Amino acid sequence: MSLFEEKMLDLMRKGDLEKVKWMKSLDKTIMKSQIERIQQNDKTVLKEMVLPKWVSWDLLYDWAKSKQIEKGRRCILCGKANETGIEFNEKFICENCFIKLKNLQ
Repeated sequence: MSLFEEKMLDLMRKGDLEKVKWMKSLDKTIMKSQIERIQQNDKTVLKEMVLPKWVSWDLLYDWAKSKQIEKGRRCILCGKANETGIEFNEKFICENCFIKLKNLQ
């Protein structure tokens, strides 16, 4: 079990629901570029962030390591991230979905 999961369970056991809620909302509060920098162990990112005092670097680093940064854009048909595709009516369609659509005609 990771440090992040252990901390989450510990806070749940103690009944500190505000901290648990904050930990669950990390995906929404930290930008993808900051997650990448945390994954690279770049502690200068801490200067840009406002974190509670109880959050340690090790906890943040462990959380970021478990996150997968998606490459490319999200397809409106299949919902998967992909780097290749086309833009149609300001919407992104990945190459695989586009080929399937093209073959239906």
